[in-house]
Parts: sequence; C-alpha cells; structure tokens
Amino acid sequence: MRIILNIAGTLLLVLLPGASRPQEAPAAGSPGVARESAPEHGKAFTGDATPVEPGRVEVEVDYAPTWWATAGSIDPLTGEQHLMVAAVTLGIVRDLDARVMVGWVLAHAMPNMPGGPAYGQGLADTIVATRWRFLSLPDPAIDLAVSAALVIPTGVTAATEQLATGKGSWRVGGAFLASADWGRFTAGLELGFTAPVGPRVSNDAGFLVCNAALGYQVLPWLQPEVELNYQHEIELGGEFDERVLWVTAALVFPLDPVRIIAGARTPVWVRDTFAGPTMTAAVKIAF
Repeated sequence: MRIILNIAGTLLLVLLPGASRPQEAPAAGSPGVARESAPEHGKAFTGDATPVEPGRVEVEVDYAPTWWATAGSIDPLTGEQHLMVAAVTLGIVRDLDARVMVGWVLAHAMPNMPGGPAYGQGLADTIVATRWRFLSLPDPAIDLAVSAALVIPTGVTAATEQLATGKGSWRVGGAFLASADWGRFTAGLELGFTAPVGPRVSNDAGFLVCNAALGYQVLPWLQPEVELNYQHEIELGGEFDERVLWVTAALVFPLDPVRIIAGARTPVWVRDTFAGPTMTAAVKIAF
C-alpha cells in the first residue's frame, strides 16, 4: 500500500503554492472586488504565478485529510491520512519570493499483509521553495512565473511498526505557473515536475502534475472555483506508472486581512494506484 502525501493536494501542488498580491482599495459599493490588504483570488490545489510583494509576509495554515477505499481480493483496502501544514512566504525583491513549509502527518491504512504496520505519525518532509515572476502584463492582467523547490527528508521513513510520513529522499522540483485576473474571473495553470536526487529508496523516478483552475468572484467576500488536477508518478522496474485525474470544487473567502479556502476533490480517472477524496481547509494571513 502506497501512502501519497498530500499537502493541500499532492506534493508538487504544494512545492509550488499560490501566494498572491493585495488589491487596491475598492470604491464604496463596488461589487466583486476584495478589500485593501486582503489576499486576492486564490486556488485550492493549483499554484499561482503572483509572488508576495517585497517586505510583505504571508503565513498560512492548512489541513488536508484524504480517504481512499479500493476493492481488494478479500476485504476493501482502506486508509486515511491527515496532514497539517504551516507555511511562511516572504517577499524578497520585486517579482521574487521564498517559502518554507513544515507539516505533521497522521496516517492509518489497512496493512498489505498480516502483521504489517497500520499507523504512522510524525513530521512530514520540509519544503523550501522560491518563485520568480518573469512577465507581468497589467492589461490583460496576466502573470507568468517559474518556481524551484528543494524537499528535505525530515519525515519518518517506513518501518515494521509504522507507516512512513515522508518519501525518505532528497528531491528537487520546478514548475511553470500562469495566472490571470479579468475582473471577477480568475484563472490559473501549473505544470510541474519533481524527482529524487538521493538516496533512492523506492522505484519512484519522478512526479508530474498539471493543474488548471477557473474561479468567479460572485461577492466581494465569496469566490467559487473549479479545477482539474492531474498527477503522474513515474516508476522504474516492473511497476506501472501511477496516474490520477481529479475534479476540484472550492470556495475562497477573501476577508480583510485574511483569505480562507475550503474545498474538496474527487478522482474521476485512476490507473495503477489507490485514490479517494481529498479535502482542504486553509487560512492565510498577509501583513
């Protein structure tokens, strides 16, 4: 049984998370515009190309539970995972920011064989990431960026008495990010890849994600959004690649000076892995 860590989704979705800039103060009574200092449009599982402004700090706390149940030869193979993450993003200079993420995992899964581990808890892998916006067009409001990340194996490795809470190896990742804000509409695109650089502790050779998001701000404090999230884990040896396509629905609440996101995703196409619904709840404070 493979435990796939989800930090508001999948590993790459969090390696390259979205942090956004504040909007200008709206005119009195203007609909569909966030108030001053509140983070603007947000996404649940899709990265954002807009970095934090220089000298500003964003603090985010996420909770992402995951459940799965797949029919087995005798009994359903079931499991659940609860991940809590704290992240701090700092605007360094214009168009460049940096982010550090630490998390805690609690996992429970039916063992593959009698006597195998059923529980695991401990630190997740730590992520250090940077994002550079190389193009910003004010009209239309489009940002393009690239991001790089280093994953430090601080998580607990698998043992006879417990499940793993980390991958057990150092990894590097990168992504291309695009964001667009057109009045009340917001959209995002993310294409990323991460790979282990040592030590190799499994047959995993790399992890690809492709995400697309579209939202609409119906009220100054409410933005529904939908996403498509695809993940593809490349395997070596005789194992088959693991692939999942998800559909996500979420609500974003841009409130001064915080942004709250609540959403859920469900797999609509799965190959050679176990997948189930994932929820996310995040609170971001900008100052």
